[in-house]
Amino acid sequence: MSLEQVMALSITTSVSKKEQNVKDSAAAVFVISAEDIRRSGATNIPEALRMAPGLQVARVNASQWAVTIRGLNDRAANKLLVLMDGRTLFFPGFSGTLWETLDMLMENIERIEVIRGPGATLWGANAVNGVINIISKNAKKTQGTQLSIAGGDEQVFGSARYGFQIDAHSFGRIHAQGKKHDSYRNTNGTDAYDGWDAQQGGVQLDLSDGDDDAVKIQSNFSRGRFDNQQTAPRLTAPYFPAVRSQQDSNMFSLLSRWDKTLSADSSFSLQAYYDYQQHEFYLPSTFHQFDLDSQYRLKLFDRHDLILGGGYRFIQDQFNNNAIFQFSPGSLDYKLYNGFIQDEITLVPEKLKFILGTKLEHNDFSGLQFLPNTRLIWSPDNNHSVWTALSKAGTTPARSKEEMDIWLTTVPASAQTGNMPVKVFGQSSFMRDRYKSEEVIAYELGYRFQTSKVSADLALFYNDYSRLPFIISAGSPSVTVSESGIPYILQPVSLINDVRGYTYGSELSGAWQATDYWKLNLTYGFLEERYKTSSGNLNRPVYGTPQNQFSLRSSFDILSNLELDFWLRYVDKLADVGEKPVSDYTSLNLRLAYRPVRNLELSVVGDNLIEPHVEFNPDIQLGDYQQTLLSRHFYLKAKLDL
Repeated sequence: MSLEQVMALSITTSVSKKEQNVKDSAAAVFVISAEDIRRSGATNIPEALRMAPGLQVARVNASQWAVTIRGLNDRAANKLLVLMDGRTLFFPGFSGTLWETLDMLMENIERIEVIRGPGATLWGANAVNGVINIISKNAKKTQGTQLSIAGGDEQVFGSARYGFQIDAHSFGRIHAQGKKHDSYRNTNGTDAYDGWDAQQGGVQLDLSDGDDDAVKIQSNFSRGRFDNQQTAPRLTAPYFPAVRSQQDSNMFSLLSRWDKTLSADSSFSLQAYYDYQQHEFYLPSTFHQFDLDSQYRLKLFDRHDLILGGGYRFIQDQFNNNAIFQFSPGSLDYKLYNGFIQDEITLVPEKLKFILGTKLEHNDFSGLQFLPNTRLIWSPDNNHSVWTALSKAGTTPARSKEEMDIWLTTVPASAQTGNMPVKVFGQSSFMRDRYKSEEVIAYELGYRFQTSKVSADLALFYNDYSRLPFIISAGSPSVTVSESGIPYILQPVSLINDVRGYTYGSELSGAWQATDYWKLNLTYGFLEERYKTSSGNLNRPVYGTPQNQFSLRSSFDILSNLELDFWLRYVDKLADVGEKPVSDYTSLNLRLAYRPVRNLELSVVGDNLIEPHVEFNPDIQLGDYQQTLLSRHFYLKAKLDL
């Protein structure tokens, strides 16, 4: 895809929630195309997201990922909104995303839109640091049969897809895939016991009357079994034994969306979906979610492009408590509803636009949120644009923040503790106040430049966070006896909204179409984080985020049927969160693809070819926990289109 085609892509951004060219967007937008995904050799969505600037993507182990935009990263990061064809992808237990469950067929993806910065005015809560919008291909583009099989030294996977035509304007497809991934090794050489296998499938119907009405019906299912090894606290030595288990995950979704063109200046859409999740991560849990959204767009007086709408979401959960995690009550129904309005005002035709909007959103945990947004974009000509934005966003508090008790750690018995172990226990009943929504006020400035051969995009930002979580002592320790008769000291702790955060940084992306057969893409990101409580600065950072990231991709067509791609990345060290630091690393991926005939592609991909490394610490860090080592690996792939 040429640079001109990329910049002319019509995307549905968090800025406008309508079709709009990348170059006209008053936000830090990056588009990962289907061609980018194919030539990167990425086998899952987090790997593909590494191509975007400003994203922190870290592999925790063979199955788990930590992904965020502009900082505050961990496996349970809750300040990033992830969508797939308009359906919110999140785990209601902590309002974050379980990336190991997003097993989408990569060949079905049309593009991934990455919007860095708040998008809460239109998209709602959790669009705090950004929005990732995964768009699947229309069924019309996937007609016929596609078969794919791949295998390497750590994973095997295969897929089958069939596209069919219903009538002159309506199309459909079905697909299924399976993957199996071996365990990694820990840094001490032992088996990390983190292998997994998963199956996923789905059906999609894109129906149209060829005129003003379009309907999408989409259903997906997935199941996976994940090996898991983690240290678990106990009251007797060894206080943190390694516990192995297999954790199952099952998901099902059904989505329907109706898009209606009313006139050249107005349109309407209505979307509903049902989402079922059953997981054994952390503790067994089940979720039923129903979501309804509507949107109306109207152009007024030649200068106003108005968008308004609303939504309703209902969630029912069920937790089966264990010794470490305990929810009270174990089951709960809760809801969220919202309304929004945004006006794009043309001040100078083709040159200057002002965007003003707000969303009112109510949830059962923190009540009503007011989420305003203002943006301005100036385009002096077709090659240059400058934009700026001021916006506010917030999270939806999860039940884990205020209705969950958790056994955090055990301090081994010693003379200082009276030869009794100390159980550090997070108790929601000790919270000073009801947990509030975490909020950010974001200031952004950007510049975009594009010609037929070269493009560049620069974004600067400063984020002011309030009400970030922090654990404090919540009461005096007391001597208690366990059910098995073991005396111990109970130290209660509690979670409070007492941390202010300040992050600032820059993000640069550029592309150069050197020749018709050679393209280079470069990204760089810089991020600085500062946090403090009301009593002063924190002694150490509370999140693990690299300060510098660099990426260089080269796509070279040796012949018309022979491709060579390389991808060089550098990631800075993480802040010393926990006891074990994560060093900086450099990674190199290579891909060679050959098409002996038009409909058959054979490829070999090598990942992480420079050095084995660690990317992130596990989310539960108890005792002498082990870090997972990512080593060199390769796979061979054959894809046949019939």
